[in-house]
Amino acid sequence: MEQGDGGDSPALWIGRVVGIVVLVAMSALFSGLTLGLMSLDKVGLEVVIGAGEDEHATEKEKAKADAAKRIAPIRKDGNLLLTTLLLGNVAVNSLMSIIMADITSGFLGFIVSTVVIVLFGEIFPQAACSRHALAVGAKSIPVVKVIICAFYVFAKPVSMVLDRLLGQDVGTIFTKKELWKMLDIHVKQEMIDDEESWIMYGALHYKSQQVAAVMTPIDRVFMLVSTAKLNADTMRDIYHSGFSRIPVWRKTRNDIVGLLFTKDLVFIDPEDSIPVEEFIQIFGRGVHRVWPDANLGDLLKAFKMGRSRLALVQEVNNTGAGDPYLEAVGIVTLEDVVEEILQDTFRNEPNVGTSGGATPVFAFYKKKCLIGLCISLDMRRHRKECRHVDFGKMRLLGVDVDMDQDMFLTPDEVLLTYQ
Repeated sequence: MEQGDGGDSPALWIGRVVGIVVLVAMSALFSGLTLGLMSLDKVGLEVVIGAGEDEHATEKEKAKADAAKRIAPIRKDGNLLLTTLLLGNVAVNSLMSIIMADITSGFLGFIVSTVVIVLFGEIFPQAACSRHALAVGAKSIPVVKVIICAFYVFAKPVSMVLDRLLGQDVGTIFTKKELWKMLDIHVKQEMIDDEESWIMYGALHYKSQQVAAVMTPIDRVFMLVSTAKLNADTMRDIYHSGFSRIPVWRKTRNDIVGLLFTKDLVFIDPEDSIPVEEFIQIFGRGVHRVWPDANLGDLLKAFKMGRSRLALVQEVNNTGAGDPYLEAVGIVTLEDVVEEILQDTFRNEPNVGTSGGATPVFAFYKKKCLIGLCISLDMRRHRKECRHVDFGKMRLLGVDVDMDQDMFLTPDEVLLTYQ
């Protein structure tokens, strides 16, 4: 070794130094690409590409998507890429150690080669590529293709063995709990706000929730008996309840025979006092029934298929000496499901005329139909604020109004109607 060193020409020594520099650069390239490209799994690349293709994507997201599109074909065969980069890295480092030993003593060559490889061939390139994997990987694709061709004869058999033993690389798939933890991390990094994260959590969580957890108990449900008359008093009670769908029972509160839709009352003259059961039979709206242990995902599908927006929750009652029977334990609505998804509660819209001592007034037209319009006025304190009601606009509600007759109710007529 020492004799060889004494006889080496300066040109040969410089050539070895240049060779070491080139090998260090190649080692850095292999090491950086191994970490950078292999950290970009198929799922991650699909996410980046999808985000960049969105019509509202930023320029930065579009640039990342372009880089991901260039990397995706190479990353598709992950085991071949990994084998190629590792073979290249090991070959370069081995050759660099041999050359380093030729220009230094054995122990000194070991120390120098170790320091150079660790610092410039591993730490620095991996640190850079881990932070800029997309950009570095996209720009290195031509070089990577050449390297794959160069090592293909050796790398392909090894990658085939890995595919056989380990299977194809499908990417990282997260469970729901892992996704929730990722959301929590993004909230802490202020990438999304709390409200967005709760909605995402609700969307991931609601299918595991049972109907019993969100239903309204039957003893808190506003209901009408089938024999009730749809007169002014009943309509006033319906109005004050604030509900758009009202269950109707016949013999007991367990015997639900149908639903009354508040919007249908626009066709009713309160003076006719039509029985509730007779009225709901006109529209023939049945009641969708579910079990308490049904999940909200199935319930939402039923609602989306048009099976009303309210379901009656029933369970089998085995208590007592008699035969088991179905007992109504509550109701669940589309709003309950949406609230569970949003992880928030909707505030009920204030009923017209319920605040500040105001009195609801039902406007009638020629005693033929109840118009879906309420005037929030206190008739004793705010008489001057009473407005004429333009019934011509009520055609938007599907109400048959005779345009040739008087189109307005005066304030006095409204007061008389209320009284």
